[in-house]
Order: sequence, then C-alpha cells, then structure tokens
Amino acid sequence: MNLISKKDLLARTGISYGQLYRWKRQRLIPDEWFVKQSSYTGQETFFPREQVLSRIQSILELKDTHSMEELAKLFSPEISGGTMTAENALGAEEIDARLVRVLRDDYDKESYEFYEVVLLAVVTQAMKKAGIPPEKAAKLFMRGDTVMEEKKFSGMMCIVFVSGKKYRIAFAQGSVLFDESVEVIGKWPLDDMAGKIKIKYQDIWK
Repeated sequence: MNLISKKDLLARTGISYGQLYRWKRQRLIPDEWFVKQSSYTGQETFFPREQVLSRIQSILELKDTHSMEELAKLFSPEISGGTMTAENALGAEEIDARLVRVLRDDYDKESYEFYEVVLLAVVTQAMKKAGIPPEKAAKLFMRGDTVMEEKKFSGMMCIVFVSGKKYRIAFAQGSVLFDESVEVIGKWPLDDMAGKIKIKYQDIWK
C-alpha cells in the first residue's frame, strides 16, 4: 500500500492536526485509514495516500456549502437506493453520453443502479484521459459491472490499465503495483466519486 505520513499529509494539504482528528470523529475520514506503524521515533500514523488526499480535497471543496452531517452521509460507504434511467444518464455531465448510447443499443442497459452510475463516471474519466472509444469503454464498463458484486466503495480504488493491447479494469484496496509491461491509465477512489454523485443527484437516490 502506498502510504503518506501524518506529518507529510498535514504539510501537503495545509490542514491542522485538530481538523484531521475532528473530521475523523465526524466520520468524514474512516478510522481504518489511520494506520499505526513503528518508526525510529516510536509509532507514527500513516494513511493510504491516494484515498486520503482525494478525500481531504473533497472535504475542503464541499465544507462551505454542506453541513458536517451532510458530508458524513455523503462519504458513507452505504450504497444509495434508487436507479438512474439511461435518459437521465445521457444528461449527467459526469458521464459520456456516447458510452450510455452504446450500452443502451448493444447491451440493452435502460437503467443503472447507484454503483453502476459511479462506475460510468469512472469509465468516462478513463475515456477522457486515454481517448478510449465508446465501444471499448462499454466493454470495460460491463467487465467492471460483473466484478463489483459486493458494491462497497469504502477505501476502494478503480484502476484502468492496458495489458496485452487491451483495456482492462480492476478494483483494489490501496495501491497496486504493475510491472513495466502494463500501462496504467488512471486510478480513481470510488468512495469520493460516489459521494459527489450522491449529493448532486440526491433526489434520484431517495
């Protein structure tokens, strides 16, 4: 797992020790992200780097427009109920409309559960970053949809990469190291993406 120390985290983000532990008490940062490890000074606290940096950035962006209670619910690993229709997905700015059309035409996808909407948003990010054609992105989504059986987001990363000249998708807790034959397109924390979609389209998930 790629970790960042508490000292480096505070220096990089500009937040205080008090803010960090207040957000922990308010359930904005999960307890399990506070990892105690031995060091030459005794014990030191570390965090999963990608997840905690992304989470703190999201908190800083949203804390002036949402209460702490709203943010706690937003970042909760619980899956929201409800579904988003393909028609609504076509109008969502986080989702590439071409991807939705291919999924509707080729795979008969007329609606999406909450976790699938999150996955659509992540695959859209990969499309933008690597220029993945909609048809290949649709196959990537379907493969990811198949393996996301537990549908739990807390601490989970979605990784899109190229191996054997094919686009592939994986999910992992913490960082994953690949050999040099693998081209990593991007890594996205699912819980942060889920939180943003929860609050933006909250009427759908009630």
